[in-house]
Amino acid sequence: MKSRRTDLVELMDDPHVDAAQLAVSLRFIRRVNKYLGGTRAILSHLKPWSRRWSGPVSIVDIATGSADIPLAITRWAARHNKPVHITAIDIHQTTLAHAADFLRANHAQNITLLRTSAFDLPFADRSVDYATTSMFLHHLADDQALAVIREMLRISRRGIIINDLLRSPQAYVGICLATLLADHIDKHDARVSVKKAWSRPEVKRWPAQLNAPWLRYHYHFPARFTLAGERPEMV
Repeated sequence: MKSRRTDLVELMDDPHVDAAQLAVSLRFIRRVNKYLGGTRAILSHLKPWSRRWSGPVSIVDIATGSADIPLAITRWAARHNKPVHITAIDIHQTTLAHAADFLRANHAQNITLLRTSAFDLPFADRSVDYATTSMFLHHLADDQALAVIREMLRISRRGIIINDLLRSPQAYVGICLATLLADHIDKHDARVSVKKAWSRPEVKRWPAQLNAPWLRYHYHFPARFTLAGERPEMV
């Protein structure tokens, strides 16, 4: 597939997007995370890592959207007696309002919402255990994405998980078919998302660029990747 289309803009990124439209988009992303592997991808790393946890664990989830993945993490952690607290951040005020409603409706615990920028996280160096982000970096230019990952590396003591879409002709055809009957904003943004996503070779260059060779690329069916790892001293 051709190079990233960073000139394209997703409708949900408009700071003045209609709140009802945004709610539709966030609901669509929750379904994608639940049924197309987003939540599963994050937990596929946390589950084995948790065998080495010996106490409470802190996580910062960047560009959290509805905070549906933090909710899934805390529910998994509670089932397995793993004390986890998540700070879920987003810069979009209306998105955070939707997240608050979603968490309240689902009786969420151990999740704090915070409005702040992903480019200047208000956390000291290595002050949290893990930093995660899902379906966010494809919204950014290449240099911006690397800047966010550097912030994730700065604040995390144990490791990070990046969870996002892959760009390929097959992924684009798949998303077109999957959104044939979707709402206009979902249909537009889903297709733009794939065009703005990264390819496997592009993602695999990031560890060297970030001086973090312990980060590993993982493919997740049907069209998703994670770049994740724990620092060598934590393994």
